[in-house]
Amino acid sequence: MRFGIDIGHNSPPDTGANGIKFEDNLTLDVGNRVMGKLKDLGHQVIDCKPAKSNSVGNSLQQRCSRANASKVDIFVSIHFNAFNGFANGTEIFAISDTSKKIAKPVLDEILQMGFFNRGIKNGSHLYVLRNTNMSGILIECCFIDSAKDMKLFDSEAMANAIVKGLTGKLPTAPVISVPDESLNPDVSLLRLQKALNRLRITDSRVIL
Repeated sequence: MRFGIDIGHNSPPDTGANGIKFEDNLTLDVGNRVMGKLKDLGHQVIDCKPAKSNSVGNSLQQRCSRANASKVDIFVSIHFNAFNGFANGTEIFAISDTSKKIAKPVLDEILQMGFFNRGIKNGSHLYVLRNTNMSGILIECCFIDSAKDMKLFDSEAMANAIVKGLTGKLPTAPVISVPDESLNPDVSLLRLQKALNRLRITDSRVIL
């Protein structure tokens, strides 16, 4: 099977939310693990994250175009939620009945990690689900601003849950060629640093 894996955000100015952890770090970590595990199971994997973009809209359009041009069978967009520090749990967005059937085993596997069940929801408002030609789901793995969820979260376990939910199985060996999330700096901080450099603000009193 050919999977299109969309690692959410990670293409400035399309960047994710900040909380206890950074969404871009977690989507990159989990997404890379998911792609590696799917490849180890013999599936074709298309990385739908754009290398660069000039706007959020352009970033979203590139993801859809890559999935459509590659004629993937299933499109999977990986994200993390953030709200008010108290909301928690996992939800998956889908549009068609077929997509909802794909979403259910993925959600069931993630819930085994202990996350609250926020259900399968209508994703007709989401650009990447509306503009891809194949069945697709968008996974909100958990809340990055929830202490409860961050205690439960483990990137390897999350990737395993997604892959097992999609395929019904896991590779025999763990994926080890995955960069640690701490090596992926918060891109919003990088943008701030670049803006200060452009403005020639070098005062040591400015704290980043």
